[in-house]
Amino acid sequence: MIQLINVTKIYNELKALDNVSLEISQGEMVFLVGPSGAGKSTIMKLLYREEKPTSGQVFVSNVDVSRLPNGQTPLLRRRMGIVFQDFKLLPNKTSYENIAYPLYAIGMDRSEIKKRVHGALKVVNLTNKANDFPKTLSGGEQQRVGIARAIVQGPSLLIADEPTGNLDPATSMEIFQLLERINQRGTTVIVATHNQQMVDQMRRRVICLSSGKIVSDVVAGTYSSRT
Repeated sequence: MIQLINVTKIYNELKALDNVSLEISQGEMVFLVGPSGAGKSTIMKLLYREEKPTSGQVFVSNVDVSRLPNGQTPLLRRRMGIVFQDFKLLPNKTSYENIAYPLYAIGMDRSEIKKRVHGALKVVNLTNKANDFPKTLSGGEQQRVGIARAIVQGPSLLIADEPTGNLDPATSMEIFQLLERINQRGTTVIVATHNQQMVDQMRRRVICLSSGKIVSDVVAGTYSSRT
């Protein structure tokens, strides 16, 4: 599903990633952990091609995204869902409209859009908030709308970069449990997080980074796991 081969990423002479290699199989749920600046977000950005590696190769579903022509980047991103810490919802659009937005962008039929959006709202348990605007929603509800938008196209890969960074512990657990349910439906889920308590409770594969290197990779690990 995902493969990084000898990937190095340098920003202004600073190595964000230093000769990193890893594989993630279809259907896995994986946590990327480590201190700020360890390289977690850089890996995420390489996967959805916001950044290119300085050297090495990045494969997503057997496609070398590091060499993908710029014009094909939108097609790549349609096959994955991306969840952000700050939600990135459009404030002047309802929950329904925010979730539907990427479907309208690709010209999908309105009846199919309606079916998919209501399905996504059901997954995140927000069918009663379809017509609400972001400012009327709690932080957890806003993030669930963001997750619904990320899964509405039925992606095989879901990337979540610090999805609970702005949320309280109880709401954070709801979001992590939601991501787990999405994973159980067959979607590969990769989460970059500082949330030690949630990672320890989930007991999934944990990849720990430090100074741009992988320092441990444990199948059913905790935040502080070491190989």
